[in-house]
Amino acid sequence: MATDEVILAKISQSNLQGFLQIGEKNYSLNHLSITKSKIPVRRPTMRGGVYFSDTTAYKVKASTKDLSVISEIPKVMLGPNTDFKPIQIKASLQLEGTTRKVTLVTHLTNTMSSKTMVELNLIVDNVQLE
Repeated sequence: MATDEVILAKISQSNLQGFLQIGEKNYSLNHLSITKSKIPVRRPTMRGGVYFSDTTAYKVKASTKDLSVISEIPKVMLGPNTDFKPIQIKASLQLEGTTRKVTLVTHLTNTMSSKTMVELNLIVDNVQLE
């Protein structure tokens, strides 16, 4: 079984297609990219009392043309809401010669929206492979 680090590295090199799941609602993704980068903490810490973060993290940049996701943002983003719920990204991935379902459990850090698209920036908290 591959580790989270190996799976995330594989995902970052592939053209992953999937959807965003917030609660019971699904939103199709037009673009999805994953990168590993430093985050602005000096030592590993608990972010918002909700998820643990090291000094580096895998970050997801996802975009959707489904503007109805905007109404869900206050429910899942730390700051507007104290319940800060995770967002799942579900996709299929070729791994070790087979197609596997992968679920990224993420937390929303910020968003940008226009008249035609919403871009979400998230931090990966957990990877689940089926």
